Amino acid sequence: MKQANRERGKGAYSEALDRILPESQRPHCEVLGFRNGKLTLEVQSAPLFAELTGFRREELRRRINELVQDRPVAQLQFRLGGTGHV
Repeated sequence: MKQANRERGKGAYSEALDRILPESQRPHCEVLGFRNGKLTLEVQSAPLFAELTGFRREELRRRINELVQDRPVAQLQFRLGGTGHV
């Protein structure tokens, strides 16, 4: 049951990202998880990682919260994909 709720929650955030991010950026971002108000996204592109962490973090957090009102994000965390998978 908890796993089903987690997957549903991740799906809601993924759907929000589908609506927020341009189509060219969306395949490079994946929702890893949501816990204690912190949403973690993995970004597969270093330039996109720099853009999202440096310039768009707060905008994304606010827009996600507008779309997923029942589970608000207090903190948005990014991880660069391909680091630590070796």
